[in-house]
Amino acid sequence: MKTALVLEGGGLRGVFSAGVIDCFLDNDISFDYVIGVSAGACNAMAMLGRQKRYFWSIINTVSGRNSFYGVSQMVDSHRFVNLDKIFYEYTEQFHFDFETLLKSSTELEMVVSNIETGKAEYMTTRDLDRLRLIGKASCSLPIITDPVEIDGQLYLDGGITDSIPIEHVLEKDVDRIVVVLTRKKGNYSHTNEATKAIVRRIYSEYPNLIQAMYDRGDLYKREVGICEKLEEEGKVTLIRPTMKEIGRLESDENEISLSYFHGYTKAKENIETIKKWV
Repeated sequence: MKTALVLEGGGLRGVFSAGVIDCFLDNDISFDYVIGVSAGACNAMAMLGRQKRYFWSIINTVSGRNSFYGVSQMVDSHRFVNLDKIFYEYTEQFHFDFETLLKSSTELEMVVSNIETGKAEYMTTRDLDRLRLIGKASCSLPIITDPVEIDGQLYLDGGITDSIPIEHVLEKDVDRIVVVLTRKKGNYSHTNEATKAIVRRIYSEYPNLIQAMYDRGDLYKREVGICEKLEEEGKVTLIRPTMKEIGRLESDENEISLSYFHGYTKAKENIETIKKWV
């Protein structure tokens, strides 16, 4: 039986998924194929690297000027979100096991958004430098971070064009899929009018990207609907929060911790089913 794991993004909401991943690792669970979007790409890397409590360590250690986001750290980075800290500084500081990740037999893909075409691309590599670059691109939030160049092309956050890549995963001919969402049932992603106005101004040279951001809400609803239908059919196990979601750039450390432990608990509720699958 071929199994897949899909990890949605959502900025700091990804700590919910980090709790899920740690529960999987504590139960020695692995998958044949893992795909991550934005913050989900970070969690996918932790899964393949078998990095127990990796993001929990960051959450409880990094703050203020050492954080990767927020006003305090802007003194050094001059930007509100500094992704280099995540993919370069923290991996050294917290001794990320890239060797285990790169040797893993699990197929790994990360979703990025091509700003020229406005389409999702699904990238994979076993080269460390390229891996970091793809991960950074997948997490590059529009408006507040710069696009990342890969092979001469510019990319932004994968969540713009494919937040829950369930249709792409179905093309992989897998038997069972675990989908980890970071929004409660009935909560959907959307782009409000104020954001649309900013997007039109900043990305005026990229009409396909603008259209993708406009269409994001409808695409998200469709993808959630597919996941829920497959859950009814027994092909998908959905793990998502049932308590109040934290913000994409949450600053309350207690709320962040609660979200992490909530993810661990929700994974534990499904662990016996997932063990049978894998």
